[in-house]
Amino acid sequence: MGDIQIIRADDPRVDDLEADGYRLVGESWGARLRFTESPDLTKLEQAVHRVEVSGITILELSANYATALYELELANNADYPFTPATFQAPPKREAISNLWESGKRIFGALDGDVLVAVVVGQVVDDTGNNDFASVLGTHRGRGLGTAVAAASIIAFATEGVRVFTAGGAAVNAASLGLVRSLGFQVEEQWRSYERE
Repeated sequence: MGDIQIIRADDPRVDDLEADGYRLVGESWGARLRFTESPDLTKLEQAVHRVEVSGITILELSANYATALYELELANNADYPFTPATFQAPPKREAISNLWESGKRIFGALDGDVLVAVVVGQVVDDTGNNDFASVLGTHRGRGLGTAVAAASIIAFATEGVRVFTAGGAAVNAASLGLVRSLGFQVEEQWRSYERE
């Protein structure tokens, strides 16, 4: 990889980089969801309910699910989009196990006893941050990613969190659609440039 520059899409340096021979190699976004002091969580609760009536169980996962999460991430890693600003490194068993110890909270979807979707996040400075979400290829398009994300937001909002963030690669339309369906507004767009 050559010289990489990651800047906001509205940065005036965009034209200079392009004129100087940099080529666009990736785009990404950042979004926020803001609640009032007494949030209406009905839409989020409905997203969870729609999946649960199909026989899927949505719950916050304990560290007992570390192996299942590792296996899910191993199966899905090649499907994550890669840009210089957004990428998911191949999972390591120890790093997955350490998620719980580092204060992360993990919400998952179980089809029987198989973990088929997950969202990993935490609260930092009173803001709910979504680290990553993942849905097993055989279970995509069924609202599972939305359901686990909604479950995490409900849990954090019930504890008093009123601002949430999410981000991702622009090429991942499903991820962007998911956060928009939950009420997030895209507030930042980023471009990754490379010069060989």
